[in-house]
Amino acid sequence: MPFDDLFDEAARQLTICNACRYCAGYCPVWPALELRTALEHRDITHLANLCHDCGDCLSACMYAPPHEFAVDPPKAFAEVREETYRRYVWPHRAPGRLVTGVAFGVVCLVLALLSYLFTGRPFVVADTPGAPYEILPHIPMLIAVGASGLWAAGMFGWSAVRYWRDIHGRLADLLRLRVWLTTFTQAVQLRHMTGGGAGCEVPGRRGFHVVLVYGFGLCVVSTTAAAYLQNVLGAHPPYAYVSVPVISGSVGGIAMIVGGTGLWLRRGGSGFLWALLVLAASGMLTMLLRETAAFGPLLLLHVGAVVVAFGLAPYTKFVHGIFRTLSIHHDNLER
Repeated sequence: MPFDDLFDEAARQLTICNACRYCAGYCPVWPALELRTALEHRDITHLANLCHDCGDCLSACMYAPPHEFAVDPPKAFAEVREETYRRYVWPHRAPGRLVTGVAFGVVCLVLALLSYLFTGRPFVVADTPGAPYEILPHIPMLIAVGASGLWAAGMFGWSAVRYWRDIHGRLADLLRLRVWLTTFTQAVQLRHMTGGGAGCEVPGRRGFHVVLVYGFGLCVVSTTAAAYLQNVLGAHPPYAYVSVPVISGSVGGIAMIVGGTGLWLRRGGSGFLWALLVLAASGMLTMLLRETAAFGPLLLLHVGAVVVAFGLAPYTKFVHGIFRTLSIHHDNLER
């Protein structure tokens, strides 16, 4: 649907919702809607990303299809969110599956070539089991992962500023730390996914979502702990199975696989979920088989997956976490 038509249809449905107000107690979307009489694009963008897609409003709506009003807020909000994922990043067109697959293959080939050039071993075999820098030295690995990571961080920051300027305006309000405490608590608990108290219409979705997010957080803890051990304490990998990097990474990887698989079974697969599952699975296999000949190829595949995932992350649904959190913060400021 064309951009203007998409927002016009959302405005039509929300005008009916604003007159009805039956869902006022379901989630923050509806009290926020009541504050607005003439809906602009910025208002609809904010409300769409404030929505957590629990589906309770649709289940309770007396004007839902097949009624002639055809009010379906979750569907309208989902379409607007998809538009915002493209609108606030650059370039606006996300890479397709073919481009993503080719990029992953090229990155893995380049990493294999670098491994051969730096180690002289054509079959990526380490003398010490589980020693990653015998497969790919630290500096090339750091450059490969760091470059894509910096690109993702820069694009996320740029997109977040553009989004915030659009829905709110004042950048200074991003420094309201007391309000951020409420915002962060609501965001990490997915509190708004409980709808009117009945819970998400898709059974288990909220739980799997939390497991996936916290699993990803544990993987970040694992990487941070490994960096501290290496750069501050001078302890180089491989690390013991009973260590912070290995334990947090293993628990986080399992949680990502469980959460991602649960969401995939309940809501269908997406490029975003597949990317997270590939990251988690390759990381777990690398750790489990680190004392075998499969360690070297698996390590390069995992690093390649990290590089591609970081580089493409701003063009996937990953960015919805940033936009949704900013909309929660904007809503709390309005209150």
